[in-house]
Amino acid sequence: MYVLVDKKSGGVYAVRDDTIDERVVQIFEQEDDAERYHGYLMADDYKRALEVMEVEEEIVKENCTQYGYNYTVITPNDIVFPPRDTD
Repeated sequence: MYVLVDKKSGGVYAVRDDTIDERVVQIFEQEDDAERYHGYLMADDYKRALEVMEVEEEIVKENCTQYGYNYTVITPNDIVFPPRDTD
């Protein structure tokens, strides 16, 4: 499993879901999908330097629960794009 992390802080990237006023961590099953999403963020001039990191799914899920973040697993069948207004 793969997530995007901030190179400076080591924090996991999360998408803001304005419909529920929460943040959602995306956990990618495939490294290529995580890299592609990262490329979309860079093309949209995302402000922070991110990198793709391999992680254990259960550890990420436990951390999300502990810190009050939602999460979603992105499968190879999913097509996801970053929201236009990311920070």
